[in-house]
Amino acid sequence: MNVLSIAAPHQVKGLKLNSVQNNSVATTGSEKRRAQRIDQVLDAASDCFVEFGFHGAGMAKIAKRAGMSVGHIYHYFESKEAIIAAIVDRESDAAAERFAELESIPKEELVHVMAERARDMVESKADAFQSALNLEILAESQRNPQIACILHRQDEKVRRKFKSIIADKLGLPEADARTEVILSLFGGLATRIVRHPEIEREMLIPLLKQIMRQILQDHAKD
Repeated sequence: MNVLSIAAPHQVKGLKLNSVQNNSVATTGSEKRRAQRIDQVLDAASDCFVEFGFHGAGMAKIAKRAGMSVGHIYHYFESKEAIIAAIVDRESDAAAERFAELESIPKEELVHVMAERARDMVESKADAFQSALNLEILAESQRNPQIACILHRQDEKVRRKFKSIIADKLGLPEADARTEVILSLFGGLATRIVRHPEIEREMLIPLLKQIMRQILQDHAKD
C-alpha cells in the first residue's frame, strides 16, 4: 500500500516525483503551483479509489473531483498506476521524515521514545479513510503486477530503515524478526479499524507500549 515497469524511481511527467511531493522543496512560484496541483490530484484520486474502487475510479471521475480537465490530469500522470505510485511515494516521504527523527535520538532514549510513539501509530493507523485506501491499493496489487511492484519497493524501504535502527543503533539481534513483528502489529491494526470502526483506541495504547518495549528489549541480557 500503502501502502505502487515501475520498479524504477517514479516520475511525474517532466519532474522527478520526490522533487514535487513536498511543497517546501519547490523554490519557484511555478514549482510550488505544480506541487500543489499534484497534491490536488493525489487527494482527489485517493477519495475516488476509496469511494469507487480502483477500477471504478476512472480518470474522468478523478478529474471532476480534482476540479481539472482529464487532459490536465494526464499532463501530470500518464496512468492510474502512476497516480498510485505517487500516493505511495508521498507516504514514503512522510515515513522517511519519521525515521530521520528516530535516527537523531540518542540510543539510551530510543526504546522509550519508540514505545511512547505507540499513540502516534494508533492515531495514524486508526484513520479509517487511510486504512480503506491502503486496503484498496493492496487488493489491486493482487491483480496488477505493476502495483504489486510499487508496494514491494515501498515495503522494502521501510523494512530496511527499521532493521537499521534495530540492528545498528540499538544493537539488537534478530532485527529481521523484530521488524516484521512491529510492521505486522501496526499493519494489522489498520485492518482492524476497517473491520471494527468502533474499536476503543485509547485502551490499546498501554498494551501497545508494553509490546513495543518487549520487542525492543535484548532478551539475551535478561
